[in-house]
Amino acid sequence: MTNHYFIQSIKILAASLVVVIGINLVSSIVYKRFDLTEEKRYTLTASTKKLLKNLDQNIEVEVYLEGSDLPAGIKVLRNETKELLQEFRTNSKGRLTYHFFDIEGIKNQKERETFQENLVKKGLLPTNLEVKSANGYTEKLVFPGAIIKANGREIPVQILENQFAQGAQSSLNNSLNFLEYKVANSIQKIIRKTQPTVAFLQGHGELDVAHLEDFLKTLHAQSFLIDKVELDKDKLLNSDIDVLLVAKPTKSFTDVEKFLIDQYVMHGGKVIWLLDNIICDLDSFKLAPSIYAVPRDLNLDDILFRYGVRVNHNLVLDLYCNQIPIIASIGGSNKPQLFPWVFYPMAINKNNHPIVKNLDPVAVKFGSSIDVLNNKGVKKTVLLSSSDYSRIQPTPFQIYLEGAKQRPDPNLFNQKNIPIAVLLEGNFPSLYKNQFTSDYQQILAAQQISFQAESKLNKMLVVADGDVVKNELDANSVPLALGYDKYSRKLFANKDFLLNSIEYMVDDNNLIEARNREIKMRLLDKAKVLNEKGFWQVVNLVLPLLLILLLGIIYNNRRKAKYTK
Repeated sequence: MTNHYFIQSIKILAASLVVVIGINLVSSIVYKRFDLTEEKRYTLTASTKKLLKNLDQNIEVEVYLEGSDLPAGIKVLRNETKELLQEFRTNSKGRLTYHFFDIEGIKNQKERETFQENLVKKGLLPTNLEVKSANGYTEKLVFPGAIIKANGREIPVQILENQFAQGAQSSLNNSLNFLEYKVANSIQKIIRKTQPTVAFLQGHGELDVAHLEDFLKTLHAQSFLIDKVELDKDKLLNSDIDVLLVAKPTKSFTDVEKFLIDQYVMHGGKVIWLLDNIICDLDSFKLAPSIYAVPRDLNLDDILFRYGVRVNHNLVLDLYCNQIPIIASIGGSNKPQLFPWVFYPMAINKNNHPIVKNLDPVAVKFGSSIDVLNNKGVKKTVLLSSSDYSRIQPTPFQIYLEGAKQRPDPNLFNQKNIPIAVLLEGNFPSLYKNQFTSDYQQILAAQQISFQAESKLNKMLVVADGDVVKNELDANSVPLALGYDKYSRKLFANKDFLLNSIEYMVDDNNLIEARNREIKMRLLDKAKVLNEKGFWQVVNLVLPLLLILLLGIIYNNRRKAKYTK
């Protein structure tokens, strides 16, 4: 009897080993991962899978989310990044490799500081985090990002979203949401045979290089080619320009210049209009206690109207606004103090479009409203708008600087969601469909291009504020980061908004769909944990012991019943 049970046990063990070995052999040949999460957080989008499947070169990713004393949130981000890169490596059939680098592992302080400085030069921004230790809290400098390398080139990826308006937990959640898009988008940029070109329009009093420097550096770091165009000197039509950026022109456009831009759009060119339709500048208060806000005629109303929007000659005033410094009497001495400035709205988004999803507010200075027209064939999406406590101020209008010290009447701010930035998508009709003269025909013939009365599917962005792309200068005329306010010391999302817009326009593979992902953080209810801590400790300690005891009693009873016969 004993031999029989022994032989039977050996057979079961041998069969089990055969099954385990067989499963391991099959799994080493055929890889299959089952994503049982509700939001499919470990499943890549179709566009990302296609990108990785078609990789014909090796990609290396160096991540700096490593260290022994990282905060809990950074550890979560590190683990999620590892999971994602493993999925990327599998879908690329090993073309993509990655490793995590611990900066603190560089023991020589000077070498470590030099390494960190190089990361900043490459475009990675450090973050100061509070780390809990035995002696309380200490500050730790971390670089929550990665460098993607291929073809002798490098692209920085800022993994952690630093969002002052969202809070730490929401920033972490958004970082997880955008992780796939950021990495996939950077891979697409670095493997492109020809990089997209962003050209800045010149010749109409646009912003100078000093006030565009930070955005120019950002575009360069993200592998965009940068150019400039003067319509009376350079060729716009039949060129390699992917996006034309019109940054705060102050002089009127001629009909010929508008015709060239119109035909550029008709032939597939993308345009970003950043327009100031009002003449108004805070620096003017240095010369007088009040200034007049007056309309500016750029001669663009008719062409924008044909495309589907109207940029008005007014000002958007908002109680949800930025602050400006004004000399105020404090304790008998005059010192600068920050006051809310309703002419500086903090524009927000209220939809889930990939360009602005979970984006921080965008700083606007003397912005205007946009009317969205009901013309067929063009889809309009309001990307940025005012808050629920705003109003429109017609111009001309006299503005007093001292007015900032007075509390505004909330009853006057009874409008909401006033459009400030609008995305246009569709088949744009040409302004010159019924105005195509022989002079225009000669212009096209000189550039070897034919007239087109309607565009194919195209995209365009209109923002009723030219300062949205303008970086400020410090006291030594050194450019500050785009969106950084030196008075409130907040970093607004101007740079992300513009960069997302450009990437959306040149994204032919629809990678931006990954930016619409929603990964939910299942967080513990801290109050409930505190109240029920003792109960669950008892359950976790006692219940397993009772279960083992119960199984032991059942097992012994069965053995007695079996062998006492």
